[in-house]
Amino acid sequence: MKWAEQVRGNVGKLQSFGTDLSSRALPTFTNLLQHIAPPISAHERLQIHTTHDIQNYPSLDPLIYSTFSRIMSQVEGGDLMVIQRGTENKTRSRTATSEPHGYRGGVLGSSGPSGWTDGPWWREEHVRRDLGVVEGLKEGSRLARVSAEAYAREFFDRRGGVEGAAKTAAESLTEMNPTRSSDIFLAIQAVGYARDGGMFAGGPAGEERKREKGPPSAEGDEEEEEEEEVVTFAIYLHDPVHTLSFSTLSQPFPAKWARWLDASNTSFTSNTPSTSSDADGLPDSIREIIAAGGLDPREWVAEWIEEVLSLGVGVVAQQYVARRMGVGEGGLGRGRRVADAEEVGAGEAARVI
Repeated sequence: MKWAEQVRGNVGKLQSFGTDLSSRALPTFTNLLQHIAPPISAHERLQIHTTHDIQNYPSLDPLIYSTFSRIMSQVEGGDLMVIQRGTENKTRSRTATSEPHGYRGGVLGSSGPSGWTDGPWWREEHVRRDLGVVEGLKEGSRLARVSAEAYAREFFDRRGGVEGAAKTAAESLTEMNPTRSSDIFLAIQAVGYARDGGMFAGGPAGEERKREKGPPSAEGDEEEEEEEEVVTFAIYLHDPVHTLSFSTLSQPFPAKWARWLDASNTSFTSNTPSTSSDADGLPDSIREIIAAGGLDPREWVAEWIEEVLSLGVGVVAQQYVARRMGVGEGGLGRGRRVADAEEVGAGEAARVI
């Protein structure tokens, strides 16, 4: 009996010791991490400024918002807004102090933008779509980085510079300033390149196809067999205030898929400038399928490219959120596991845990 009472007493002392240690040590450790890259707070809004050269395609705002929203569910609190470049000066009302014009999950001004899944937009007539493909991995990836950095520089130069924004971000939240905003810049650039045909080469099936095809009939046939034109998206995320940058290349897909989506159902006149090889209308291959009553290939192409974009954006978004929360950086970041820390007295500062 005495032994049981002694054990209970020791447990009580350990709990008291743990509470005291947490209440004293956690805020100190949190302050250190916040000085490096503050965690995403429950009272923080991520304003995602996007820039790209994709023309006359469905808005990317809902896609980007849903991807970030899914990742933000891993942390406690936080708000999102996606702002397309060129709309920064618009406001949600007539007052000078109104919030910036942006997509916040189904709300964009008076009407929301149509997404990739909102109807067969690829059948629209008299519309010239363009993914804005740039040839060359090095050239395209550099353009994505420069676009994001230039956009950020232009944005902050109109607001007193990055230093002023960093000072504001470090200020404590008050009744006059209940929400902290973090501006991050996301550039998306379609990049075309020739994939080495030597990858996955060999094997009995490949040799059999070569024998069936016979020798190349023209000088360029051999090169065409060795290389396949593909398109990928170079994605660059830049946060100059917290000095964070992340980049990725999306899953590549056949270049002809991009040409199919760029193609219009209606032919354009010779007086209209064209940058697309299929600007005179649909390719014969698609016309034949549709005429025979088959499924328009652009329907499944649009779905796959939407998933490619979502995954690419998700990779850099996950890296950013994880870094802000200290996950994988030698810290104690654990996403939403904050309840226990708050109970022992660490409070709001424990949101880094």
